[in-house]
Amino acid sequence: MKAKLKVIEGHLMTGISYILPVIIGASLIVGLAKLVGLGFGVSDLNAYKDAGGILHGAYLMEQVGWTGIGLMNVLLAGFIAYSIADKSGLAAGFIGGALASSTNAGFIGAVIAGFFAGYVALFVKRKIQIQGSAAGLVPLLILPLITVGLTGLLMSVLLGGPLGALNTALIEWIKGMVADGTSTLALALILGAMIGFDLGGPVNKSAWMAGNALFLSGVYLPAILVNIAIVIPPLGYGLATLIRKRNFSPTFREAGRGGLVMGIIGITEGAIPFTLVNPLKLIPLNVIACAAGSGVAALLGVHDIMPPIGGLYGFFSVGNWWAYLIGALTGALVIGIGANLLVNFSEKKEPQKPEHDQKQKEEDDFDLVLEG
Repeated sequence: MKAKLKVIEGHLMTGISYILPVIIGASLIVGLAKLVGLGFGVSDLNAYKDAGGILHGAYLMEQVGWTGIGLMNVLLAGFIAYSIADKSGLAAGFIGGALASSTNAGFIGAVIAGFFAGYVALFVKRKIQIQGSAAGLVPLLILPLITVGLTGLLMSVLLGGPLGALNTALIEWIKGMVADGTSTLALALILGAMIGFDLGGPVNKSAWMAGNALFLSGVYLPAILVNIAIVIPPLGYGLATLIRKRNFSPTFREAGRGGLVMGIIGITEGAIPFTLVNPLKLIPLNVIACAAGSGVAALLGVHDIMPPIGGLYGFFSVGNWWAYLIGALTGALVIGIGANLLVNFSEKKEPQKPEHDQKQKEEDDFDLVLEG
């Protein structure tokens, strides 16, 4: 059972890794277009849809970004199916993801559609064998007919309505939490703790995807809270090497410099080599630090003014930018001080690399958590 769950997790992580560059790039385009508008004192670029000049260009670029962001469900479902069944799963996966968007089934629907399409395609490939000159009909006609038909039936007739209602209810619930200051703090603590738990693993990715699923619905604060938590672990261990250099071997001091860079740009995996030295002590520290950082930012009133941009430099895309920075630095200091008190990194150990599925190593160049 554990092995099967690991395989399923691998397929999900592959799907997420493929959509990361799309979501990140599209979010940056939207953010930059918004900044151009704000530079001219304009917060809503839609008013310049039919105008001319720079602001019309900014509007067009914003639409480019939103188009990319809108592909999230399509790509997620398609590449989950691809991970399971290779190219045979793509058609049904993409269509299932599109149906998840059109029925408002959202991220959950896209995941279900991707797995269903992938495993149906894998079954058809294995069970339907035609010999001779008609063999080409399987990949070109029979397989697409069965996989697309069954996936379409699942999403449009069986699951689209119920999942759409569930997704709408969840979004309204989160909106209510965002509107309530106390609930916002609880949301910040939960999302921050999830980000710090496994540094790019399934719990971390679940929090990141939750933030981005709400992002697509125009609810930006969860994504901001996730972005703050993401920079904390690598930045914290980088600070730890500066606070007490003698506690770190030369290898770890070098890794600390990389951690500072990865913290600034928002790559949470930069903390993995340090955490693996003593996971029993450092995983709880990471969880506490990320939850504390996001919580402090929430208490100080960080809020959205535009689609947020990830990384430490993403402070310029949020309201109360100083709350964003204070939250991130608070969490980083928790790790910077706590790691030195809890663990000796000066022994001559090489930073360990996490084990990944070989296919993940070959395909997942972008399996990084950068937010936005």
